[in-house]
Amino acid sequence: MKLSSIPVVKLPLVDVSTDPLDLLVAGLALRMKQLARTSPKFIELVHERQFRIQIGTDLGMARQIIVDNGQIDTVAGDAEKADFILQFADSEQGVKTLVKGDPSAFMTGMQSGTIKMEGDFGLLVWFNQAAKLIPPKLPKPVKEKIRLARAFIKEKTGK
Repeated sequence: MKLSSIPVVKLPLVDVSTDPLDLLVAGLALRMKQLARTSPKFIELVHERQFRIQIGTDLGMARQIIVDNGQIDTVAGDAEKADFILQFADSEQGVKTLVKGDPSAFMTGMQSGTIKMEGDFGLLVWFNQAAKLIPPKLPKPVKEKIRLARAFIKEKTGK
C-alpha cells in the first residue's frame, strides 16, 4: 500500500493531520521534547539555542520544529519564517528519506531536485546529530522479541 493512498484529514484538537510526513515530524518533535528533559546529550544540543526547522512538501504540507532555549515545540504550517527549510516532493518521499536516515539519500534527492533545502545549513548538521539520539535504547529482551517477530513476518510473507 502506498502512503499516498491514505486520505489526509486535519485533526484540529492535536494540531496534526493524517499526512504521513506530518505525523512523522510531529512524532519526532514529541520525542525531542522528551529528550530535552531526559537526555544530557540532547540537552547540550538545545541549550541556549533558538531556531525553527520547517519540514514540508511541494504539495503544501509543512510543520515546524521550534527550539527555544532548551524547549521544543511544534506547529503546523509555516507560522513564521523558518531558519532552515527541508522540502520534499511529496510525503511518501519525505517519510522514506527521514526513516532511512542515510545522508546519501538526501544527496540523491537534492541532485534529482526532489529534495530542496534553504536557510542555515548548519541546522541540517544539528538535525542529523539530534536524529542519532531519537531512537530509544531498547532492552535486550525487547530486541530479541522484535528479532523473533521480524523473522516470523518474513517467514509468513516472504518479505
